[in-house]
Amino acid sequence: MKKLFIAVAAASLLSGCATLTTDATQRVNVMTTNSKQVQASVAGNTFQAPGSVVITRDGKEKVITVADSDCANTTAVPKKITTAFWGNIIIGGLLGSTTDTVTGKMYDYDDQVIIQCK
Repeated sequence: MKKLFIAVAAASLLSGCATLTTDATQRVNVMTTNSKQVQASVAGNTFQAPGSVVITRDGKEKVITVADSDCANTTAVPKKITTAFWGNIIIGGLLGSTTDTVTGKMYDYDDQVIIQCK
């Protein structure tokens, strides 16, 4: 009976962990307000917008930069706490939620970002 309890407790601790259930990267679609093609970069990745870019899900602030004078020079990529993190607090407690916080996987970035252009 003791072994069954330990197995169930271990499964519960790991089941909500965002670190285990969330991908290390995330694809973000980037649009411009006037559909203008611009060269952009975020976290060292250069790409063409409108388009998409893969970013590392690490909890760090992500800012898209554009050198085109008709567009905003910088655009933040908003992030929010992922649902898996809240489940982990309820099920896994302090250990699991601390792991999610340290790895940055407690955050999801917005799936779509719009660069303001003239």
